[in-house]
Amino acid sequence: MLKDFKVIFKNEFFKNIFTLITGNTIAQIIGLLAIPVLSRMYSPEEFGEVALFVGIVNVIAIAANARYDMAIIPPKRSSQAFHLFAGSIGITIVVTLLLFIVIAVFRGSIASLFDAEVFKRAIWLIPLLVFLMASHKSMHYWFNRSKSYKTIAQNRVILTSTQTGVKLGRFMFSSGYWGLIIGTVVGEIVAWFVYAIKIARKELWRLRYLSFRSMKKAFSEYSNFPKFLMPMAVINTFSVNILVFSLSAISSSTIVGFYERAWRVINMPFSLLSTSFGNVFYEQMTRTSNPKRLYLISYFANLAIATVVLAPVMFWGESIFTFVLGEDWTVAGTIAKLIVPLTISNYATACVSNIFSVYKKNQLLLVWQIAYLVIVVSWIFLARLLDIYFLIRIYAFIGAAIYAVLAYMGYRVVAEKNVVS
Repeated sequence: MLKDFKVIFKNEFFKNIFTLITGNTIAQIIGLLAIPVLSRMYSPEEFGEVALFVGIVNVIAIAANARYDMAIIPPKRSSQAFHLFAGSIGITIVVTLLLFIVIAVFRGSIASLFDAEVFKRAIWLIPLLVFLMASHKSMHYWFNRSKSYKTIAQNRVILTSTQTGVKLGRFMFSSGYWGLIIGTVVGEIVAWFVYAIKIARKELWRLRYLSFRSMKKAFSEYSNFPKFLMPMAVINTFSVNILVFSLSAISSSTIVGFYERAWRVINMPFSLLSTSFGNVFYEQMTRTSNPKRLYLISYFANLAIATVVLAPVMFWGESIFTFVLGEDWTVAGTIAKLIVPLTISNYATACVSNIFSVYKKNQLLLVWQIAYLVIVVSWIFLARLLDIYFLIRIYAFIGAAIYAVLAYMGYRVVAEKNVVS
């Protein structure tokens, strides 16, 4: 038995996962310990309005590098990978400048689309956040390619601790909106510079060998990513935030705040774990001799982990949230119970969803994502006048079922690849 454990921990795949999980666990602990404090510092309405703001930024940022960040890992030659990395940063800069111009020209019209006061005050921060998030993703995948998992784990801790630290300084800000937004921005800036400095020290010499011709060739070879993965990523990010956007339109910022805290508490550990597992899974899938076995073990193991961890929330959601966050957050506990099935299915599938990028089947992922968005938006539209809790309950079950379909699609891709091989 002890010998088996030694073999497991010597295995590169598990060692890499353990490295990332160690760093992410520290980040999780920092974030989770801060949740009860932050929930007593900021109101549900403030969390709701900032959730809408950050959600919109996320939708834009995910497409700002045309998803060439995801193309950095597959190339066998580091020179081609660096051209893709540099090109993704260049695209991000162009998008950021265009976004700044659009806001400068149409600032009033854009702000008027939203009732939230935060948009009128913080709209100028949108281009900065988009640049930081998109370019940070590109740097993240560069380190992932070189298996610098320790650096990735450290950066996650820095990001979370900085954001949390600033947000805890509520007394420094005139309103809670600013505390939450500035905390997000400062954390992204610090984490971005940590990555950028390390890349500059190790990879600056590569700039001498950059050429637009080679970059154009690399872009052409991996054109599948902006064609299919970029629109898919936008639709996926929009889908993740669809309840935030929808509840903002049909309900109130307070309800959005309850939902945001519920989603944050039960998804935060899993989002970090799925990132850790997904990064290593992506790299390992390009090397393994038995991809079908790796896929099945990865999916069902993570499905079981999520089910066990979230079982208490399904039965005692209100009691847990009232105890942890305070008496004002009972509604968040009710909502958390409703979205548990979606969280479990989403997490297990997210851990293995990179399989479509590995085998360049991103078009299938795009089709699935469009279908997902159409189905959930149709449900929300039909149920917009019904009880909010009923709307969320059915939304969660529909989402869980559709994610299960995606997991099966991934398995079929792997199985067909095995047959061809």
